[in-house]
Amino acid sequence: MVDPCGCPPTVDGDAKGVHHVIVNVKDLARSREFYGWLLPRLGYPGCTDAGSVVGWFGTAGSFWIKQADARFAADAFHKDRVGLCEIAFAAPSRSHVDTLARELDASGRTILDPPREYAYTPGYYAVFFSDPDGMKLELVHIPAR
Repeated sequence: MVDPCGCPPTVDGDAKGVHHVIVNVKDLARSREFYGWLLPRLGYPGCTDAGSVVGWFGTAGSFWIKQADARFAADAFHKDRVGLCEIAFAAPSRSHVDTLARELDASGRTILDPPREYAYTPGYYAVFFSDPDGMKLELVHIPAR
């Protein structure tokens, strides 16, 4: 049975990685549409929509969005402020990176840096793009050595 929030269980001896991420957004409806389009493509097929918070989940964990507090409505995301810089999702292959880049482009989403090899480590292949609030996102594949 799936937990109502979609959270994967943390099995003794097998728990690792990030369990979930929650991102505050300026416009919940706009971000719900964007992440509803994106996250199933990245391995988060389940969705729990509680109205004021929406989460997508899969075997790797869950990703949630919620409306930012009105006191911060004028604030804009910037990757160099204290806090979140970017979120990178793992891709099983370069072709997954290329496919997502084509889909982002075809749907009018913002690509910050196109898919290619980056010099971070040998074989690092990624596309960088942004969400509706300008948050930097990435899909990356790094081959086994």
